[in-house]
Amino acid sequence: MRILLTGSSGRVGRNLLPDGLAARHQVTAFDWAPPPTRLDNVRYVAGSILDRKDLSDAMQGAEAVIHLAAIPYDIPPLHQVFNINVQGTYHALELAVEHGVRHFLHASSLMAYGFGRNAEAQYLPIDEDHPAASHDTYGVGKLLTESLCQAFTDKFGLRTLCFRLTHFTAFLRHYGDQFPYDDDSGIQGLHEYIESRDLVELLEAALASEKVLHDVFLASGPDSGHVLPTPEVIRKYHPKAELRYRNLEPESPFISMEKSRRLLGFTPSRSWREYGLTEEGLVNRPSSSE
Repeated sequence: MRILLTGSSGRVGRNLLPDGLAARHQVTAFDWAPPPTRLDNVRYVAGSILDRKDLSDAMQGAEAVIHLAAIPYDIPPLHQVFNINVQGTYHALELAVEHGVRHFLHASSLMAYGFGRNAEAQYLPIDEDHPAASHDTYGVGKLLTESLCQAFTDKFGLRTLCFRLTHFTAFLRHYGDQFPYDDDSGIQGLHEYIESRDLVELLEAALASEKVLHDVFLASGPDSGHVLPTPEVIRKYHPKAELRYRNLEPESPFISMEKSRRLLGFTPSRSWREYGLTEEGLVNRPSSSE
């Protein structure tokens, strides 16, 4: 499939490309920042998500847009976070309609829920029906862009699927994160993660399953991203949460991926536990750079 990948030089995009996306699709990579490495089978276009001409030129001929371009988290100045993340998404949606794009896959975030900031998990594992109540600029912006996607589906018939990513990571190459968790540092992502190859396969499942015109999906891994047993993490950090597990196991995840399994036929499979840990307690990855 011919895909425009926005935000392709960011930490997510630069890993999705070598982890299967570029090998199985014709990808145009769009970002204002130069890519850390260039793949021979990828077309690279430099430009800003706020420049409609740049974006329109890059979108020529695309059948699908995977929209990653955004400022991650509340990095001041906050008006710039809002402008790039919300206005930039509006530009991408509007141009997708103009170019006759069939699929628009939008990277939302688990930070839309406000965990670790202004909200607590009401029940575990959470699902897509759990209240999302972030009051931070980044989280609110993600909720607004999900609503924009719904509006473009309703008004123009553009197929839009939104994915609330928890902590993104990669296991096949060096990745500069402190993972897995051994304290509450991952609480905003609910102690969870999604590995790069799993995210590629989730996005591909979304492209293949055209029966869903618009919806919001969680994007997480097969098990807990915490070194402590799940029951202990719950006792320490989520004592008030209602437990909705059929079977609460030591590695049980804090996020349910049942909706993706049921509607998209996708089940995550890449676990950090398959790779072992370094002496520093981090996932044992190759030492090469990202």
